[in-house]
Amino acid sequence: MQAMPPAQGSRGPNEDTRIYLVEDDPTILQFVQQALLLRPQWRLIGQAGSLAQARQGVLHCDANVFLVDLGLPDGRGEEVLRLLARHQPDAELLVFTVFGEESRLVGALEAGATGYVLKGCTGEQLIEAIEQIRDGGAPISPLLARLLLKQFRSVQDSLPDHPPDDLVGDVLLSERETEVLKLVAKGYVNKEIAQKLGISPATVGTHIKNLYRKLAVHSRVQVVRVAQERGLL
Repeated sequence: MQAMPPAQGSRGPNEDTRIYLVEDDPTILQFVQQALLLRPQWRLIGQAGSLAQARQGVLHCDANVFLVDLGLPDGRGEEVLRLLARHQPDAELLVFTVFGEESRLVGALEAGATGYVLKGCTGEQLIEAIEQIRDGGAPISPLLARLLLKQFRSVQDSLPDHPPDDLVGDVLLSERETEVLKLVAKGYVNKEIAQKLGISPATVGTHIKNLYRKLAVHSRVQVVRVAQERGLL
């Protein structure tokens, strides 16, 4: 696939966005290509139409964002996510699918997805999701976010008012992760945290992703609440 040439000049930290699409529907490929006209400095550097093609194509490509459909003609996209989580740990994995079931959402997140967007969104919404995920966020379609919130509230209701001692301190955070966590809790966005700590926004995003993983959460709100419950704040 011929890559789109980058636009001249700098447009911020997300300018060098290189996308690989795992999708068998040619109309979705066209949709993504059309959406990318909104960000001509971004590049679609490859595409796989099956699980078999993805296994070969994603391992050594230079993408930093993978758009992955869960319904492939020869398998499940979750397998692609697990493969990418192992071999492309620095890349962002954004599910782009028609499957809106809670079980598929949770399964994809457990497989390594860092965002989940439903097909049927506008090109602008897809671009916004990619920008958010590149900035350290975890974009999820509103309907699915409500499902996660409902599940999260159920877990919250089952917890005691004061967590037992064995819940406090069972998560080991680095000094830098603790600094980032405290600034997230104060409401600072990634760029502000980067300025305060003298590091890059991309590094902040990496620390936040590590916090999500260690605390088993999928949003900034959840990471703060769970950190409070575990005595980390």
